[in-house]
Amino acid sequence: MREYEVLYIVRADLDDEKVQDAVKRVNTLIERSGGSVERTNLWGKRKLAYEVKHQKEGSYVLQDFQFEPNRVPELEAALKITEEVLRHLIVRKPEKAAPATVVAPPPAEVVLEPIAVESGAVAEPVARSDREEES
Repeated sequence: MREYEVLYIVRADLDDEKVQDAVKRVNTLIERSGGSVERTNLWGKRKLAYEVKHQKEGSYVLQDFQFEPNRVPELEAALKITEEVLRHLIVRKPEKAAPATVVAPPPAEVVLEPIAVESGAVAEPVARSDREEES
């Protein structure tokens, strides 16, 4: 099962009890199709950007749920014919990525080589970088 969220707009001319009934109806649709509702957010009445089915306001509802991907078209079809729902949008939530383990890069290699020194001087080790070795 995958995680989804649905945002739908319920007609504003319905009272709070009828909005709750519409939410219960959508919950029932999800559960009958083998899904499970995780969270429901009632956003309340808001003005629509444009008139939808002769309505200028709507009650917004956001729900998170788990569902089988092949059952999503059924849920969309059921929401389309539900009279209380003006518009809806079902979106699959992104998969939770496993935390990546950070591996530190290995330290740069330093090669110490003795330098041959002419008469009387002491030989000291010199560090050569990787770039010097390539050229």
